[in-house]
Amino acid sequence: MRVLITGAAGTIGTILTEGLKERHDLRGFDLREMPLLQDTVVGDITDWNAVSAATRDMDAVIHLTNIGAEWEQALQSMTGTYNVFESARENGVEHIAFASRAGLFPGARIPRSIQRTAELLPCPDSYYTLTKLLGEGFGDMYSSRYGMSVVSIRIGGIDPDEPDEPDHTHRLTKGDCVRAFEAAINYTGSTHERVFGVSDSDWPLYDVEHGRQAIGYHPEAKSIVPLDKRE
Repeated sequence: MRVLITGAAGTIGTILTEGLKERHDLRGFDLREMPLLQDTVVGDITDWNAVSAATRDMDAVIHLTNIGAEWEQALQSMTGTYNVFESARENGVEHIAFASRAGLFPGARIPRSIQRTAELLPCPDSYYTLTKLLGEGFGDMYSSRYGMSVVSIRIGGIDPDEPDEPDHTHRLTKGDCVRAFEAAINYTGSTHERVFGVSDSDWPLYDVEHGRQAIGYHPEAKSIVPLDKRE
């Protein structure tokens, strides 16, 4: 599969590049050079022409790029997400995996006794989170209007320096990160699926089972969280 990764020079972009390059033909898009890839487009996510050129001839897009947490940065991120979805549609891209966040459900707003599910109403608490909510909205629109296969991966915490042994239900290991996004780009449904990008856990704060059923994301790592840490 020919796959574009936006934000390929970042932490998650690097993890996915290393994990997917043996099975897929990858192209990277970023403001910075991407030494792990041969096929790259260096450009700004707000530049329509650059994004359109990057999505051309691709089968799938993994959209990771987010510019920042301040309002002006959030506006740029929103513009960039529009550019990705619309140019993908124009160029006949069939699959989009959008990097959302598990933080749509902040603990200060939603008690930890409530499981985070695909149907639970998000409670955004920052401009950054609003950019993720908008991206999920694009997923609803482009799947329903144009029949594109869209998966929003609601990513938890990921640290590239940690071993693949999560210590909390919110964590996503490198290996499971690759498994989640590969399942997302292989998803062939014409509806938008929201899946939690976290590893498995004995504390079911996130509905990991939905990811298994909806797109075939089967996390292999599992955290064991003591009762006194579940807060």
